[in-house]
Amino acid sequence: MLVRLVWLQGIDAHGYALAASNERVAGVKLHAARGSIVDRNGVPLAYTADAEDVVANPTLIAPEQRFEYANLLSPLVGTPVIALAKQLDSTSQWALLGSSLPPAAATQVQNLTLDGKPLTGIYTEATMQRLYPGHTTGANVIGLVHSDGSGAAGIEYTYDSLLKGADGTLTYQTDVNGNVNPSGAIQRKNAVDGGTVKLTLDQDLQYTTQKYLNDAVKASAARGGQVAILDAKTGQALALASTGTFDAQNPATIGKNASLDPNVQQVFEPGSANKIVTMSAAVQAGLINPLSLFNVPDQITTGGINVHDAWWHPTQKFTATGILAESSNVGTLLVANKVGKQAFYDYLQKFGLGQKTGIELPGESGGLLPDIKDWSDSTFANLPIGQGVAMTSLQLASMYQAIANNGQRIPPRIVESVTKPDGSVVPTAQPAAVQVVSAQTAKTVRTMLESVTLAGGTGTRAVVPGYRIAGKTGTAQQPDPKTGAYSDSVYWDTFAGIAPADDPRFVVAIMIDNPAHGLEGGDVAAPLFKEIASYELSAAKIPPSGTKSTLVPLTIN
Repeated sequence: MLVRLVWLQGIDAHGYALAASNERVAGVKLHAARGSIVDRNGVPLAYTADAEDVVANPTLIAPEQRFEYANLLSPLVGTPVIALAKQLDSTSQWALLGSSLPPAAATQVQNLTLDGKPLTGIYTEATMQRLYPGHTTGANVIGLVHSDGSGAAGIEYTYDSLLKGADGTLTYQTDVNGNVNPSGAIQRKNAVDGGTVKLTLDQDLQYTTQKYLNDAVKASAARGGQVAILDAKTGQALALASTGTFDAQNPATIGKNASLDPNVQQVFEPGSANKIVTMSAAVQAGLINPLSLFNVPDQITTGGINVHDAWWHPTQKFTATGILAESSNVGTLLVANKVGKQAFYDYLQKFGLGQKTGIELPGESGGLLPDIKDWSDSTFANLPIGQGVAMTSLQLASMYQAIANNGQRIPPRIVESVTKPDGSVVPTAQPAAVQVVSAQTAKTVRTMLESVTLAGGTGTRAVVPGYRIAGKTGTAQQPDPKTGAYSDSVYWDTFAGIAPADDPRFVVAIMIDNPAHGLEGGDVAAPLFKEIASYELSAAKIPPSGTKSTLVPLTIN
């Protein structure tokens, strides 16, 4: 006994004293409020608000009253009566009946009565809820959170460590019955609320673009579509819209196996919209100018395959501008042969194909660009006309941003700045520009692209009255999963445009997935560009062009 006493009082004394102290200490976690996500104008896209959970102690509720309780609570907590009654018919001392109710709804729960008496065993507990006021607007970019409040997708995921903040604690002493000891020490570590992420998106433009896109897809009976809009000078993303998006406030709206952000995660073959690579490379090397003449037959055999134009025509003298404006596949390959395989491949890389842009969104695809060492004889017959290479709508917009920005491609970004919990603002570093072509080459190519929207071009339905518009249509065959060959009935339709062409302010890239009735890029994507560009030109108060487009002959008789 003496040895045991010495052991307890001496060797183990500290451990027992600590255990006794811990029994007298209790505490609660002080939750940090998750930070906000706002658009470029400071409009809240995601924020955290006070809310209440509704909980119950079923052991305090009389069995004969549980169904009546369920009837009263069901409309307020949004849970079916039968499910609530089952939760209340339990021997457990705790049950969660409703989560993240607005304070007004929680007050209604607290004021409920049965036979003139308050509901016994029904309580509310303070919590917080994540709110997305735009619901589907920009959900693919903003993302959403898990049930535990952590980031699950989009900006919510990428900037989770900044947004979540740091929880605090409140520690106090209690007596043997668990009551607070008023004379005991109280230790408080305050919670640090999360920071703010400011995006480059414009909420109004995002909403309008989404609406126009949904309408165009529905009207053309297409399977879906995407739109990416970039600032021509900075490469900042102004809008990224796709069909089939979800409601960030309701995760149940996410489709099974659906891509959460198709604009950066799904790729497609651009078709003739990719022809700016060939033309830019040829102009830069001094191989062509807008009036260079080519004898263009209806079809050509190259790389072991037969390539033809989308319409029959006799061998005709096309200008280089006419090849682009009328979207001649044969003419494009004649120009590409002047450029050469290696130079063409180098320009594909300069335009950003086959590589991620580095935008601050999870799951970005770099697209598909076969390495030149893996090219077959037919590869060089396909790539210049936009087949055999795949890209995201963001990458397509970035290619045209380079031409709009005097040859400088600035990798796109979607976060303008972050505000840390201490209030300091950290702007997003501007990525280094890639000089794809010279300023003069970019200006020349823009002039050629303007002819696409003029008489005789394939993109006349993209014209916005009063403004000079440059752009390119595209129609690409989709691979048939059954045969592995290109389908003759399933297409991607594209249009990429610059507005205004004489003083570029923004770039719009559009992809429509297989519209019905054989519609092409000029039939669906080009009119959609007109709607979007008309809105943004007006909303941004961009004045009409002061000059007219230069008329370049397309063919020479």
